[in-house]
Order: sequence, then C-alpha cells, then structure tokens
Amino acid sequence: METIAFPNSSLSSVACAHFLLDADPSLDIHLVSKSFEVGLMGETPGILTTDQWPLVRPHWLSEHGLDAPEGESTAIRASWLTKSIAISLSKRGATFHTGSRILENDEENKTLLISIPGEETSTTISYDLLIPMPGPKTTREWRGAVALETPGWAESSGRRSDGTHEFWWLGEEEPANAIQTMSWTGADPTTAIADALLEASRVSDTALTETLLREINRETTPGA
Repeated sequence: METIAFPNSSLSSVACAHFLLDADPSLDIHLVSKSFEVGLMGETPGILTTDQWPLVRPHWLSEHGLDAPEGESTAIRASWLTKSIAISLSKRGATFHTGSRILENDEENKTLLISIPGEETSTTISYDLLIPMPGPKTTREWRGAVALETPGWAESSGRRSDGTHEFWWLGEEEPANAIQTMSWTGADPTTAIADALLEASRVSDTALTETLLREINRETTPGA
C-alpha cells in the first residue's frame, strides 16, 4: 500500500487527496496541518458563477459543515467547503495530523518528523510520496470583506446563500459595516476555487503516474 503525505490541509491538498483515492482507494493518505481544525479558519475567496455548483464530485462533500449555494447564489464560504471535503476525506480513511508542525523531512529515507500537540514529543510518518501543493504564482495581495451590500469599487463579488455579499479589491478603500474582513494572495479571486481544484487534478495525475512507475519498477526489479 502506497503512503502519500501532504504538508498542509489546504483546499487544493484535500481535493488532490480525493482525486487520488478515487483512482486508488488503497492509498494511505496523511495530511499535516498547523491549525487545530481543518477549514473554518483563514478565509479564502469563494466566488462562483451560477452554473459552477457543485464544483466537486458529490461523494467528496460531507452532509455536515457546508452552507451550500442556493438559488442564484454566486459565492460560498470557501473555508466551509474545505471543511466539508475534509470530513468526507476522513471518512474515506485519510489521517489528519492537526496542530502539528513538520520538524524534519528526511528525503533520503522518506520520513516526516512531526510534532504532537500538547506534548513535548514527536512522531514519524513514512511516505512513498510527499506532495507539497504549489503556492500562488503571484504576490498580488487582495483585501476582502463580507457585508450586507457590495460597494461600487469592489473588483469581484458574489452573494452567499445567507444574503450577505463577499467582495474583494486591491485598493485602499475601507468597507462600511463589514461583518468580516479577509486577505488573500493570488491571481484572481473570481477563479480561486476553480484554480485550486484544477491544480489538485493536475498534481494528482502526476502523483498517480509516479505511483504506477514505482509499482512497475518493483515488479520488474529482481529481489524488490
């Protein structure tokens, strides 16, 4: 059984893990997260178009932890989406190491030494493949907010199913009566979710190819 580890539990990481399990349910998946909770922390853009939902395969979504778009909604709370996907991933057998930090990555022996929360100790994860999902290719820093109305200067926006509006901008403007404020580094908030899922699909295809090549090598190498 191949073991695949992710050094974080971002939307692209949990989506990539689902892609991998869809192709090979026998994979042993581990995700390390500095946060003590996957999703619901650190909001990222959740702008959608009305024809995008559902963005992911139905079995990726848990029945809990998600405020799904309704009617003409054009935004979803992205952290809730990550949470819902993570819950489903856990039910499929993936292991989340929350509140943990990577102390050492021994690439030669393929092991991760990680901290254990609440204890002055650590544990080791042995892996066949470590997948650090690529970060943003731009340093553009967006500001975001959630409010009852979208200001005219917002550069991208969407309406959530609860009636609030999520919007993002690059300027120095300050929103009035914001319910929540956020910041995000990336190319375009309008396509942030779709871009993360596309990257997850691309990386999973590469990982599956590498897994297949290792299996072929083991079968053809004497004594392996």
